[in-house]
Amino acid sequence: MNILIPHSWLKEFLQTEASPQKIANCLSLCGPSVEKIDRQNNDYIYDIEVTTNRVDMMSVTGIAREAAAILPQFGIKAKLKQSIYQPTRINPVGANLPPFPLKLTINHQLCPRFTAVVIKNIAIKPSPKKIQQYLETSDIRTLNNVIDISNYLMRAYGQPIHTFDLDKIKEKMILRLSKKGEKLTTLDNKIFALPGNDIVIEDANHRLIDLCGIMGGLNTAVDNQTKNVLLFVQTYNPKHIRQTSMTLGQRSEAAQLFEKSVDPELVMPVLLQGIQLFKKLTNGEQGSQIIDIYPQSYKPKTITTSLQLIKDRLGIDISSKNVSQILNSLGFDNKFSQETFTITIPSWRAKDINIPEDIVEEVARIYGFHKLPSTLMATPIPTNYPNDNFKLEHQIKAWLADMGLNEIYTNSMVSENLAKQSPYPLKSHLKIKNALSEEWQYMRRSLIPSHLEAIKQNPLAKNISFFEITNTYHKKPNQLPEEKLELIINSNKSFSYLKGIIETLFTKLHLHPQFKPKKNSAEIFIKNKPVGTIGPTRINPEAQIALLDLKPILKLAQLYPQYQPLSSHPPIFEDMTFTLPTKTYLGPVIDTLKKSHKLVQKVKLTKTYQNNHTFNITYQSQIQPLNDKMIAPIRKKVAATLAKKFRAKLVGKL
Repeated sequence: MNILIPHSWLKEFLQTEASPQKIANCLSLCGPSVEKIDRQNNDYIYDIEVTTNRVDMMSVTGIAREAAAILPQFGIKAKLKQSIYQPTRINPVGANLPPFPLKLTINHQLCPRFTAVVIKNIAIKPSPKKIQQYLETSDIRTLNNVIDISNYLMRAYGQPIHTFDLDKIKEKMILRLSKKGEKLTTLDNKIFALPGNDIVIEDANHRLIDLCGIMGGLNTAVDNQTKNVLLFVQTYNPKHIRQTSMTLGQRSEAAQLFEKSVDPELVMPVLLQGIQLFKKLTNGEQGSQIIDIYPQSYKPKTITTSLQLIKDRLGIDISSKNVSQILNSLGFDNKFSQETFTITIPSWRAKDINIPEDIVEEVARIYGFHKLPSTLMATPIPTNYPNDNFKLEHQIKAWLADMGLNEIYTNSMVSENLAKQSPYPLKSHLKIKNALSEEWQYMRRSLIPSHLEAIKQNPLAKNISFFEITNTYHKKPNQLPEEKLELIINSNKSFSYLKGIIETLFTKLHLHPQFKPKKNSAEIFIKNKPVGTIGPTRINPEAQIALLDLKPILKLAQLYPQYQPLSSHPPIFEDMTFTLPTKTYLGPVIDTLKKSHKLVQKVKLTKTYQNNHTFNITYQSQIQPLNDKMIAPIRKKVAATLAKKFRAKLVGKL
C-alpha cells in the first residue's frame, strides 16, 4: 500500500527541524520506505510504501509517530506534537443532549465497535483552503466541507468514517449480512446485486443504505439541502470487507484499511475529533448523545523477553537502557527486572506484535539494520544450486529466436468464448469468482485459442512464426490447480517447416524425437513417451501448431552431449536412393536407417525428386577398418527393413 503525505501536514503532528530529504532517508532506513519526494509549489509530497501488516502507519499521524521514534537515532531532535490517543476534555457521551434518535440492531460479530452521533444545523460549503490543499496533494478529491471532513480524518488518523443525511434514514439502523441478490446503489451511482454475506445496513423501510466498509448508499447521501447528519465511525470484521471488496471489484481506501483490522481503540478519539471539525467547518452542533457499542473492549497484552535474547539475535551488546528507550519511543510501555523485559503492547500494534522475536525486530529496525555488524557465517555457505529448468527454458527461447521465431506473451486468463474453443469442456476450466473483466473469466487449459486470437488481432503477423513458453491450469479436486508448463509454436508455413524446427530444437537438447503420423498431424515421442503433437487445429486448419509438454522434455534434456571417443578408423560413405509412397514422413525413415545397424553412424537426406529420396549413409567402426564386403550384408538389411516398414523400393541394385 502507498500513501501520499504533504510535508506541511506531517509537520502539524511532528516537531522537528529535519528537512524532507533527511526525514525520507531516515524513514527508509528504519521504517516505511519513502519511494520518492515531489516538490509542489512551496511544499514537498512524500510517496510512502507501507507494508500490509502496518495499517497503523497508513495515516499522517502514523508516519509522524514512526518519524518521532526514528529521527533521534540519527541525532535529530523530534517528537510527536499530539496523539489522537491522548485523553480529551470533551464529554464523550453528552448527558445533557437528546438521546440517539434511531433504533439500532447490531451484529457484534460483524461490527466489533459501533459509534455514532447526530450533528444538526450544518451548512454545506467549500472546505478551508488548507484542508483542500492537504487532500488534493494527497490525491484525494475535494467536494464540500462534509465529505472533506470524512476524508481528512481518514488520511490524518487512518480510521475511515461515513456521514449519512440523517433525515433520509427511516427510524432504524439494522446492521446485518446481505442476502444473495439484494441490490444497492452506492454513492458513485453504481448498482450492485450483492453476492451475499456482505455487511450492510438497512432502515425501517427495508432499504439498504450502506455497503459497510466499502461505500455508502446513494439514498442517504449528503447533498446541498442536507441540514442534519449522522457521523458514523466503526470497525468491521475484516474477512467480510475483504471478500466483498474483491468480489465486487470496489477497492476504496476505506476497504483497504478495514480489511487489515483498524484499531478499535481509535474509533472514539476520531469520532470526537469529527465532532469538533463539524462545529468548526459546518457551524453545526452536536445534536444527540454519542452511541458507543463496544461489547469486547481492548485488553492490553504483554510480552516478556530477555535482554540476552535481543543481544543474541542482533549480535550486538546493547544496553537495557537503550532497548527501553527504543520501546518507549514506539509507545511500548516496558519494565526491566532480572534481565527480563515485560512489555505492554499498544492497541495500534496489537495485531502484528505477538512473540518475543517481534520485539527483537522492532528494536533492530529502530536501532538500524544498517548499523548491525556484518559477520561471515561460521559454517560453510550453502551452495546455491542453479535452477536447471529455468536455464534450459531460457536457452530454448534463445534457440527458437535464432531460428527466426518471435516470442509473444498471452494472458493466463481467458474469456468464456476462448475457453470454449479449447479441446477441453468449459466445465473443466477453473472459473475466477471475482473476475475483473469478461475477458478474464477462466484459467486456460489450452494455449491454442489464446495464440490464434492474438495472431487474429494482429493482421501484420500473417507471415510470422511465433512461440511461447507458459503454464496451463488443470483442476484437481480440493487442491490448487496443476500447473503444466508447455511450449507452443505457431506458424502458417508447411508441416515440414515446423517439424524441422522441432527436430532442430531436440537435436540441441540432445534428444531423439519420434514422429507418429496421425491423419494430417503427428504425435511426438521421446523414448516411447508422448510429449506433444504437431499439425493443424480444428479452430484454424490453415495454421500449423506444435504443442509440447516441457516437463518430461526438460527432465530428459541435456545442454551438453555425452562424450563419445572418436574412432581411429576411417568411415565409409555411400548413397542409397529409395522410392517411397506419397506422404511418407521422412523422419521415421531416417530414424529406422540409423537404428538398422550399430555401424550406421549418420544418415542424411541429400536429394528428393518426386517420390525418390537419396540418403547419404556413414558407416564406421570403433575397433576395425571397414570394407565393401563387410558393408554388403548391412546394405541388404537396410533395404529389407525399409521395404517391410515403409514399402520402400531401392533404386538400382545392391
